[in-house]
Amino acid sequence: MRNKVLVVDDSSMWRNTLKVALEKAGFTVITAVDGIDALNKFFRFLPDVLVVDYLMPRMNAIQLTQLIRSYSSFKDVGILILTGTSEFVNQFWAKKSGANFFMKKDEDFKKLTENIIVFAENELFHGGWHRDIYKIHKEPFGELSDVLEEKLKIETTNREILSLLKSLEDEDRVVSQMSALIREFVNFNVILWLFISPVAGRIYSFPKIGNSSNELKKLLMGKLLNPLTPSKWHFKGISSKSKVVEFKNIFTFPLKTDGIENGIVLIEGVESKDSLENFIDYTLESMSLLAYTMNNFWEQRAASETDFLTSLPNRRAGIMKIKEMLSLYERTGIPFAVGILDIDDFKLVNDSYGHNVGDDVLREFGRIIWNDIRETDLACRYGGEEFLLVFPGTVIEEALEIVERLKRSFSNVDWKNLLGQNLQVTFSAGLATVRNGMGLYDIIEKADKALYKAKSSGKNCIKTEE
Repeated sequence: MRNKVLVVDDSSMWRNTLKVALEKAGFTVITAVDGIDALNKFFRFLPDVLVVDYLMPRMNAIQLTQLIRSYSSFKDVGILILTGTSEFVNQFWAKKSGANFFMKKDEDFKKLTENIIVFAENELFHGGWHRDIYKIHKEPFGELSDVLEEKLKIETTNREILSLLKSLEDEDRVVSQMSALIREFVNFNVILWLFISPVAGRIYSFPKIGNSSNELKKLLMGKLLNPLTPSKWHFKGISSKSKVVEFKNIFTFPLKTDGIENGIVLIEGVESKDSLENFIDYTLESMSLLAYTMNNFWEQRAASETDFLTSLPNRRAGIMKIKEMLSLYERTGIPFAVGILDIDDFKLVNDSYGHNVGDDVLREFGRIIWNDIRETDLACRYGGEEFLLVFPGTVIEEALEIVERLKRSFSNVDWKNLLGQNLQVTFSAGLATVRNGMGLYDIIEKADKALYKAKSSGKNCIKTEE
């Protein structure tokens, strides 16, 4: 099927002549007499191709093009700008206008129309995903002031989104503010965000809901065309105390840059479909850029804070977490516990079976720790065969239960099946809890003393230092 073409020119001769030539070539064509008329007809007609004269009353072609390109749905519309013989177009603004091509009207008319037809035949040009679903503007533009107001609204909203980049270190805050911004334009029941990269998949829900993390992961991952498999998953806004939501009336929008999926946003229970799609249409590119940047931030932070062997956070990340917990304890009195775990006789494992097997033991230990600790806890490789655990909001008895669970899991590893070796590997652990007046290394030293007691007591046990 031939593309739909909108021809815009204040000259009736050029309008009608181009319309006839394009219709003879099989295109569906309508015309507009100036920029404002073109905008109003554009949103009703939703053309695949726009052929527009550079200088027109009330709005020139570059202003028209820039406004159209503000909407993500129109990024694939073909835009050809025609310039007069004496008209000069600055090359910088020509490149930044968003137009695909410029042609001068001083060419031989037959050759010019042939070139326009070739341009309009491009199958890659199309009017966007929302064609025949909705019209963005219910009310037509009246004057240039209406258009400028529209452009200001679009630019202001996108600036608001991109301003969130300054808060990258607090992704919870970024997602919360982005959700609140959307609610300013459209009412909804629940919004889910998925951000995905090889390092981490993160799912956020606003407000909190009682659905399981596996259900939400399946729902959101199923909406991606080429889903990745992240090393780790993080979930926020999911609580068994909250109401379970049945996702029926949903809208999903992919967050993509250069064809790569950075995530997806899912909105359930939308009050006004048109308002939502209108908002998404001119903000999707900025939201996608935000998602891309957040993923990059996670990748870079993971590279600087992750142990390459076990994929757990490294010593630096553990120290930073304890500092954070100490600061919180000083302000609020919320307790936390620290544990140091050490694989027993690890040198003997390396000497007897080789360092490759020793590395595999460390990897398996790291995997078990990651799977068994709570989402709020932090485990890191502290050095060699030692691992540091931080338990926020936890007293020593609760920390002891968690480490005992780790101990049971580690004792159940089938090393013969896993590595082809008849290994017997255990670990010892020391636990400590924060007290008034303690500093960073005070609590670590306290846990280390408890570990020493465990080692002195025959290993393969857990001791606490009160």
